[in-house]
Parts: sequence; structure tokens; C-alpha cells
Amino acid sequence: MKLVAIRYSPTLLSALIGSAIGFSVLSVYWVSMPNVAQNEQMEMTESIVQNEKISSKISSEGAKIQIHTVQDGESLSTIAQQYKIDVDTLRGANETLGTDIYTGDQLIILPTKGVLHTTSIGDSLWHIANLYGVDVESIMSANAKSNQKLSIGEKLLIPGAKKPQQSEHHVARTETPVSRSVGERFICPTTGELTSGFGYRWGRLHSGVDLANDVGTQIRAARSGRVIHAGWYSGYGTTVVIEHDQGYITLYGHLSEAIVQDGQYIKGGQPIAYMGSTGNSTGPHLHFEVRKNGVPINPYSILP
Repeated sequence: MKLVAIRYSPTLLSALIGSAIGFSVLSVYWVSMPNVAQNEQMEMTESIVQNEKISSKISSEGAKIQIHTVQDGESLSTIAQQYKIDVDTLRGANETLGTDIYTGDQLIILPTKGVLHTTSIGDSLWHIANLYGVDVESIMSANAKSNQKLSIGEKLLIPGAKKPQQSEHHVARTETPVSRSVGERFICPTTGELTSGFGYRWGRLHSGVDLANDVGTQIRAARSGRVIHAGWYSGYGTTVVIEHDQGYITLYGHLSEAIVQDGQYIKGGQPIAYMGSTGNSTGPHLHFEVRKNGVPINPYSILP
């Protein structure tokens, strides 16, 4: 075997070492580059999607309702004129709006003349339409609704309507008993001991009466009407809500079981549920509410 001697050369060695290092760096770069590029691309894609979602949300909401920040020298009249609506519409969309506005205040601007209504428990499109003197179809069209289902706290544009002159709180305090001689009478929905009456307690309005009895005590409809809710409702637990004529709604809370269904028409005195202690309850009882045009009133003002 013949040995080949290679003459040592510092220049040649440096070149070989440099080439090896360069090849290694290049190899690492090409191996890692796809992952880096892929991560950057994923981050960029996520950012684009997120921005598109936000933009889409702003666009869809902006097409219906806008927010106006009050500038120096502006008045309700000039703002209304700017958006081609009237002052009544501004008031109808901003419940806390007083006689004065200040720089920096933010106002809800409706796309057309009308009122912005926030739904509460017991509300139905039929009730809201009658409250404002418009038809159900107009409300559904203005809010692009495909059915009459409502969610608690949902905001509805009521086209062409005006804000009621009396506030709901004022109506609630001045509500007078209905005449027993006109229309169908209300009946007491169950038997039991009155443990809590209607009125303010601990700084809050107790908007009904509590009647305590044993679990399973029968609950009857206080008046004929249509069931608009039968099921769980937040702190009320299992609850039945019935819509009646003349703007009345009754609510039956903390039930152990409801035996009626949404949309069912029932007669006054018909069994609808059984007493329980569901939801925020300290013991078996019925929480019974009566509302007139969406405002809680003392049930004993209409009961025999």
C-alpha cells in the first residue's frame, strides 16, 4: 500500500474549515427555514382571520346602529339633523339621556326614526308591538328576524315608534288595581303562607310575592293565556311565564316541575307546575310575579 503525503498548507486548511462551517450553517438554515416560515405564515393567517372577524362584526353592527361621540358645540338637534333622524329617536335609543349633553358623551344612533327596546323576561314580539303601536312584521323586518323567538336583554329596533312618555318605574309605582268587573279575573295560583311581599327590601325591588308550602304543591295559572317560557330561568330556577291579554304577564318561579310547554294555550285555574325550591331559593315556595306592559306590579292589586 502506497502512502500519499499531503503537504501542510495553512491557507488550504482554512479554506477547508470555512467550507465545512458554511455548509453546516446552510444545512441548518434549509432544515429550519420551512418551520420558521410555516410558523410565521400560521401567525399571519390567524391575525388576518381575527381581523376579518372583528371587521365583519363592526361592519354588520355599524350597518344598523352607530355610536356618536359628542363634540364641542353640538346639541341634540344638530346631531339628529346630521344623521337624518329626530330628537325623539335619540331619546328613544338612549334611556339615560337627559336635557343636557356634554363633550365626550356617547350616543346610540339608530339608522331610522324609532326606539331601541331592550327585552326583559316575559317580553314577546306581540307584546312589544302592542306597547309601541306597531305591527309584528315591521319589527321582524327591521331586525332581520326569521322567527319570533327573543332572548333576555336583546335589543330591538322599533321602527317609527316613540318612547313612552311615562317611564316604567313611574308606571310601576302608580299602578292601580284593575276593575274586577271588566274581563277575566285573576285567581291566586296556589295555597301557602305569605313569606315575602312585593316591594323594596335590602335596597332592591322584590318584584313579586313568595308563597311557601310543601314541595309538590300544585300551581295553577292565575289567568288564561299562552305559555311563553317553561324551563330554567337563571336565579328563578324552573319557571313558567304566561302571557295574558291587556298587557299582563304572570311568572311562576322556583318550581320543582313544569307540566306545560312553550306556546301552549291554557285556561285560568289549569294546573301548570308543582312547587319546589330550584334556583336561588332558601326553601320550597312559589315566587309569583305579575307584570303590566313589562312593569312589575303588586300581585295583590289584581288578585281577589
